[in-house]
Amino acid sequence: PSEYPKVSPQMKLLTTGNGKVRFNPNLYNCGKVCLSLLGTWAGEPWNPEISNLTQLFISILAMIFVDDPYFNEPGYQTTRGTEEGDKKSKEYNTVIRYNTLHYAVYEPLCKPKKDNVFNDIIYNHFKLVWEKAKDEYQKWIDEETNVVHKEEMKKWIFEIKKVLQK
Repeated sequence: PSEYPKVSPQMKLLTTGNGKVRFNPNLYNCGKVCLSLLGTWAGEPWNPEISNLTQLFISILAMIFVDDPYFNEPGYQTTRGTEEGDKKSKEYNTVIRYNTLHYAVYEPLCKPKKDNVFNDIIYNHFKLVWEKAKDEYQKWIDEETNVVHKEEMKKWIFEIKKVLQK
């Protein structure tokens, strides 16, 4: 907002599968990013004397882009380390991985929206990270238990490779 940095910045997640996917308990399918620094969650609020974008981005990396986002849901952290909690976290990750590959990798690369100002950035990013990323995606495919999803993911990887080889 025009009052920034006196007030917190505003943030909206654009990768939501057209409003279908909530990639993390802190990332809503409407695009809302739930974080105290943004004033969208309880906790340490934005302080114009000390808060800055670096602090915000580090908070996102540390608290949202985590290995087990299932436990970000209030109340679920108490099940961490239990058989039930670990099982549900693994199931959650499986769904998120499938949707990430679909909506955050395949669609932006293979079916880019014509009006997306980020298309070149997305393409160049994946061109740069593809060698490392493809190995991670292959692990996701190997761990996928839904046969239909597994085949779709393989198809998406094939299509992504074709696009990135151009």
